[in-house]
Amino acid sequence: MRRNLAGALVLLAMAPAAAADGVIAIQGGRVHTVSGDVLESATVLISEGKIAAVGAAVEIPPGATVIDAAGKSVYPGLIDGLTTLGLTEIGSVPGSVDTTEVGDVNPHVRAWVAVHPHSELIPVARANGVTAALAAPAGGLVSGQSALIRLAGTTPDALTLKTPAAMHVVYPTGRPAFDFARAFDEPELKTFEERQKEKKKNQEKDLRRLTHLLEDAKAHRAALDIPSRAPKVDLALEALAPVARGEVPMVIRADAEDDIRGAVAFARERGLKLIIAGGLDAWRCVDALKAADAAVLVEVDRLPRREADPYDVSYANAAALHRAGVRFAIVSDDASMSRNLPYQAAMARAFGLPADAALRAITLSPAEIFGVADRMGSIEVGKDANLFVATGDVMDHRTSVTHVFIDGAPQSLETRHTRLYEEFKDRP
Repeated sequence: MRRNLAGALVLLAMAPAAAADGVIAIQGGRVHTVSGDVLESATVLISEGKIAAVGAAVEIPPGATVIDAAGKSVYPGLIDGLTTLGLTEIGSVPGSVDTTEVGDVNPHVRAWVAVHPHSELIPVARANGVTAALAAPAGGLVSGQSALIRLAGTTPDALTLKTPAAMHVVYPTGRPAFDFARAFDEPELKTFEERQKEKKKNQEKDLRRLTHLLEDAKAHRAALDIPSRAPKVDLALEALAPVARGEVPMVIRADAEDDIRGAVAFARERGLKLIIAGGLDAWRCVDALKAADAAVLVEVDRLPRREADPYDVSYANAAALHRAGVRFAIVSDDASMSRNLPYQAAMARAFGLPADAALRAITLSPAEIFGVADRMGSIEVGKDANLFVATGDVMDHRTSVTHVFIDGAPQSLETRHTRLYEEFKDRP
């Protein structure tokens, strides 16, 4: 049910003398609440890091800092639901990349330990309205645990919003990993049927391996409840236990239709809370995804998988999920491209996704998927004051962001990009 926020919703009960201390009023803007109506010429009041009031008739305390947003738009902070932000800096420089651990099974890996708060990519994303992101590990069969981070802070702990946000797994395709040691050996010739048989055998082997890990994690957790039988410390199994019990979601990376359907069946049989990452063929599996109530993290700007696919199949993927009632969020699935999150949504919007659904897919939907919708994702009284002011539609590349707030604190819009621009713009 959409809530009518046309009147003021005030949550301030403070003495007049102290009311203006740290209070910020964003006045006269077009407020996109996301969870409710778009409010024209409305005011958003920020106090103590929270949204204290929203509406057209909000009383502004004397001495409050007032930001004139007339003719501008006010949005909740964007949430990039799948990135390596903070875990990688320059892809071609291995020393700046900390996304993947050695080995195939690393459930005990904690992405938030490796997040670099002084990454140059964080302020670049923040300057375009992104205020929170899911920093996720990659690689192997079980990649590790992700963290939802805020894009403001000077230490990993200061950035961390929720841990673990999810456990990340790569659905086994059955294809053998590239062997560098045998890269120049004469290839073994096999028929198509032999290759398919070997692929299926490898895939089933990895799925059994993952199943055993989950079963062992459950048994390990049960044993911890019996002091006399307490097992030795096993960080991997302890990390997997809440996932095996359906308490923490499992993000399974899968693109092909068969792999997505396989992931859905795997999760259903084991009672897992499933989120699909990638999901290039998700539009082909809406029936299974809807029946399983599985969410999808969609990257829009991708090439089709098959030569026979329409050129716009990945652009229209989100619209197909929306029509089918499948839960989804639009993500960058990258660090350097996180700043382009609103334009990914714009591309989906250009290929059939309604404008309000496109905005929701980069704000409230990822907040719901990762269980933080009570704190962020929309402009509502009591939520964290993560929001920004822009000169127009955030999904229009001509729009500029003029103000960003995280937990009510104004954020600098200076980035490496702006510094380089100022340094070189007047060169002859």
